[in-house]
Amino acid sequence: MNNKVVYYHGCFANYYNPDAGKALVSILKRNDIDIIVPEQKCCGMPMMANGNPAGAKKNFDYNARMLAEAAAPGYDIITSCPSCNMMLKKEGLPFFDSEDARFISERIYDASEYLYKLYLEGRLNTNFGEMPLRVFYHNPCHLKVQGITDVPVALLKLIPGLEIVKVNTNCCGMGGSYGMKKINHERSVEIAQKLWNEIKAANVDAAVTECGGCGLQIGAGTGIRVIHPLVLLNDAYIKNDARKAA
Repeated sequence: MNNKVVYYHGCFANYYNPDAGKALVSILKRNDIDIIVPEQKCCGMPMMANGNPAGAKKNFDYNARMLAEAAAPGYDIITSCPSCNMMLKKEGLPFFDSEDARFISERIYDASEYLYKLYLEGRLNTNFGEMPLRVFYHNPCHLKVQGITDVPVALLKLIPGLEIVKVNTNCCGMGGSYGMKKINHERSVEIAQKLWNEIKAANVDAAVTECGGCGLQIGAGTGIRVIHPLVLLNDAYIKNDARKAA
């Protein structure tokens, strides 16, 4: 049994939501799992989506080489961003196939997948404190197409007191950088409107999603706090620490 993992933080945790990356590191440490963080570049998904396959290949090949080298002893690879996970696990392979790419594809996990795997194996620290929150969970498209839909919700349900009022699997309308472009704004808002209305009607304390783009879209359209599931899990550990110290 390996007690080390390789973490691909990507641009999301490194620049836009460092709290998610810090939460994952904290969670893994609470489960006696060491973290290796190799040198890495953007996964290449934004480049592919915006017509720069040459740039995407350069980044993808670099990441595949660095991740394969770090994971060579048999370590699993963990991501905290659905888009990065999809690119490294399946989307990049048809375009940038290599021995390294196939190697990492076979051992890469979304963080929720990995943590729930630990739970099923009886290895997850479940000393979570009470979190009396009503939340709306939004499953990002980039997890849904990988078949990762039930696991994040099952993981969150391990937190005592947490009420998942509704689970949504519809597209938020952001679609990577699609919704950030002026030409697509009207269509993006049109797609998002149903989700926004559902969240507002749910009367929740927060929305929960793994995707940074989805989080931006939900926050902009509802004004509701948006939390990464990893942050929520880590907060539950901290709540338990505070209870024991009281």
